[in-house]
Amino acid sequence: MKAWLILLAMTASLSAQVILPTTGKKFDTRTINGSGGNSGVSINNTSQPAPSTKAKLTSHFTVGEPRQWKSTDGKSLLGTIIIFEDAVIELDAANPAAAREAVAKAPPPKMPEKPTLIREGKIRLLVSQKPVEIPLERLSAEDRKYVDDLNARMPK
Repeated sequence: MKAWLILLAMTASLSAQVILPTTGKKFDTRTINGSGGNSGVSINNTSQPAPSTKAKLTSHFTVGEPRQWKSTDGKSLLGTIIIFEDAVIELDAANPAAAREAVAKAPPPKMPEKPTLIREGKIRLLVSQKPVEIPLERLSAEDRKYVDDLNARMPK
């Protein structure tokens, strides 16, 4: 008899945990401002022509071989000395593939007649394909002598 009472008490508590939705309209679609579902807006799905791609080709003129540059504080840097003048060509193309092809067919740039190796006490090094300006006073004595020798050989 005791077992029946325990079983009856358990089933009463289990039946109280059943959840039923309160309304069937909870998941109906709604319209905006009572417009009836059609707002009169249509989306025109015509494709626009792709804009032309602009390519910019920047050429740096190297005047020495890649070397290990040493600073006065003991740090070293692997780079190639370049002049301050760059050759920049801007190309318009229909798409990126055509831009790459136009860059490949571009004429080789011409070095300026009077290149600038030292400007305002700085030189430029090409490090990891990026130009970096370095003050001459930060370079070791050996590197400054190398820069002076290069500068003496440059056309004036």
